[in-house]
Amino acid sequence: MKLAFCLFNYFPFGGLQRDFLRIAKECVRRGHTVDVYTMEWVGEQEPQFSIHIIPVKGLQNHTRARHFTDQVKQILASQSYDWVVGFNKMSGLDIYYAADTCYQAKAKKKHGWWYRWMPRYRYWVNAEKAVFDISSVTQILLIAHQQKNEFQQLYKTPSERFHLLPPGIAKDRIAPSNADEIRQTMRGEWGILPDDFLLLMVGSGFKTKGLDRILIGLAALPETIKNKTRLFVIGIDHSESFIKQAQQLNIEKKVTFLGGRHDVSRFFLAADVLLHPAYNENTGTVLLEALVSGLPVLTTDVCGYAHFVQRAEAGIVLPSPFKQAQFNQALIDMLDAENHKKWRLNALNFSKTADIYSMPERVVDLLETNFLKGIHGFDDIMQLRGEVFRELENRRTQRILLKGKPYFIKQHFGVGWKEIIKNLWQGRLPILSAKNEWQAISLLHALGVDTLTLVAYGCRGKNPAALQSFLITEALPTTLSLEHYRPSFKLKLKLIKEVARITRTLHEHGINHRDLYLCHFLLGEEKLYLIDLHRAQIRKKIPLRWRVKDLAGLYFSSKNSGLTKRDLFRFMMLYRAKPLHDVLMHEANLWKKVKQRGEKLYRKHKATTAALKG
Repeated sequence: MKLAFCLFNYFPFGGLQRDFLRIAKECVRRGHTVDVYTMEWVGEQEPQFSIHIIPVKGLQNHTRARHFTDQVKQILASQSYDWVVGFNKMSGLDIYYAADTCYQAKAKKKHGWWYRWMPRYRYWVNAEKAVFDISSVTQILLIAHQQKNEFQQLYKTPSERFHLLPPGIAKDRIAPSNADEIRQTMRGEWGILPDDFLLLMVGSGFKTKGLDRILIGLAALPETIKNKTRLFVIGIDHSESFIKQAQQLNIEKKVTFLGGRHDVSRFFLAADVLLHPAYNENTGTVLLEALVSGLPVLTTDVCGYAHFVQRAEAGIVLPSPFKQAQFNQALIDMLDAENHKKWRLNALNFSKTADIYSMPERVVDLLETNFLKGIHGFDDIMQLRGEVFRELENRRTQRILLKGKPYFIKQHFGVGWKEIIKNLWQGRLPILSAKNEWQAISLLHALGVDTLTLVAYGCRGKNPAALQSFLITEALPTTLSLEHYRPSFKLKLKLIKEVARITRTLHEHGINHRDLYLCHFLLGEEKLYLIDLHRAQIRKKIPLRWRVKDLAGLYFSSKNSGLTKRDLFRFMMLYRAKPLHDVLMHEANLWKKVKQRGEKLYRKHKATTAALKG
């Protein structure tokens, strides 16, 4: 393929720029041609692809962006590219890599009505509209899954144009075997004593990343801790106001500004805590880079990747709204020796199992399948045939091969008015299309729950009883269902913990599965996947009856799995994240209902099985 990559500016220390470079290199590695169009390239030029520097006019960012966009569109009109991929919002793109937050939403929150009359605002909103508007055809590669709703509320973007990506952390950030040796060497070079604390802040854009909050927290440390604590700030930005703030707080000798660095990974190994109390952050790649280095993290929940810190149990995520006193106390807790040891080990374990490295490969996979460009029309996709796994009157699930790679496709052919009326009579919203499962899978990815990887979704029709739709996902690697799996005692404890975590995550975020049985938990080599989200419901809060249904489904399906009463108590404690005494004392009614419904399901299942055998 011949590809055009459009990027306003390249410099080696930006998160977006690093993502761009890794995707471009992966394209070249697979034999594709990449032409890069940019206003500025700072650093060594890459010989693998052609870099075109476009001279622009204008003193303000939005006027320069407009001039750049106009010139690039003229150039592209005379070329023949398979894809035009943009890393900044602009018109004329086939694909947009969505690393930035929603500009219009942020501007409305931050500025008054008068701001919307300014040329800057009008330009950036129009550029955003060119990508996300309902009438646009640009496909969107989304790395911060929680941003999807914001874009859809403002621009009515169809869900099928969003393609969700895993994070893309470079594996060279993983702590090497000689990490302890590098740590000692680095700390020695910078005069950090073995018992001293080294705090690290990494990121260009000091204000957005919350450097002011960090300085206040550092100044508020108890004197005994503050006397042996230093802060290193790595990133390219104007530091004058922050130096002045440090002076006013009388901590200027504790703070060192290092500018942009190529050896950030060595500082991750040398430091004790990464601080990232951002005001807003679409993703926060640095959080994951710290985790895979074994560095505990203190951050805020506005960061798109903050949930990975919680999932890894490798630090503290502060809730919104931000409270400085809460940050100050959390910083003290982060420096506690026992906490630090536990979080560091958890972070290193997380680096071995989490799918946080495959983003560039995933992007190029999407480009190569040609799903995004619609080479397969809707009718062609609905007529695809493969190995049938399940076939009902109005729905079919198949395993198919496309260009030698396995996928699963669910095809929906319309539920009919009879099914709709039956569901409404029973007080349930009917499932009309594959959109329900698409939304549930998207949300699970955002919450850090391993599930299927989305490839494509489509829906057509206006009659709710006759909607046609499809959902295509990547085939999972070899897995085992937990329904009939008998693990060792040690692995059993890990699986109970993970099933409890997944179930708690779903329910805390308003998701009830409706078919939450052990057969829908699939164990891979390093991960536990949750599948079959066709009937999942998403609300702000789950009604009690649906919570009971999910938990009863788990209880019923575990009856023949060899679990002991102690195992069930362990699950209850982990699911509620409370001591067992509190669970039994204050939630007896919930668990009584769960057991009653689970036993009823089990009796019904046994009767049905006996009847079939008879």
